[in-house]
Amino acid sequence: MDAYLEARSHEREAREKERLGNPEAAIEEWKRYAEVKENKGSYFLCIYGHFNVARICDKVQRWKEAAESFEAASKLAEKIGEFSLWALLMNLACQMYEKEGDYEACKNGYETIGNFFCTMNNFFESADAYEHAAEMMLLAGKDISDYEAPVKAWEKNHKYWKEQGEMDDAEWSLERINTYRIIQNSK
Repeated sequence: MDAYLEARSHEREAREKERLGNPEAAIEEWKRYAEVKENKGSYFLCIYGHFNVARICDKVQRWKEAAESFEAASKLAEKIGEFSLWALLMNLACQMYEKEGDYEACKNGYETIGNFFCTMNNFFESADAYEHAAEMMLLAGKDISDYEAPVKAWEKNHKYWKEQGEMDDAEWSLERINTYRIIQNSK
């Protein structure tokens, strides 16, 4: 069968199975759809397939599988240079790991996001991701008194906005450091 028609058939079946209340069968059809699309090099549509697997897995509380599907989609987004989509999918994977209670995987995901944004000189997004990582560390019962990644990113954000002449944003970054320090030293 033609790969396009095969993928469309899986997509149609997945939608129908979900509509009829059979999420397990829908997940399997979306997986087949994603596989066909990846084999043809249709990476954006493969992302769509993985996204639907993750979406349905979230509904049925299969959060680890949802996280893995979002991560698979994020790798393809990175491969095709869709970095905003990559960041979104990574954040969704982190949410699923948090629901699963896998705070270490969640923290690692947020740190990956933070590192990415730092290399892009987007220090606000970087600091936000690192603060999420710190939150996951706290949920896991870990000490964050030495976890300085958020502070370093907020300092860079402060410097950036100060150089732009945007003193409100620069000062706000300093406030975020103070707020983080309170959280950091109170646990």
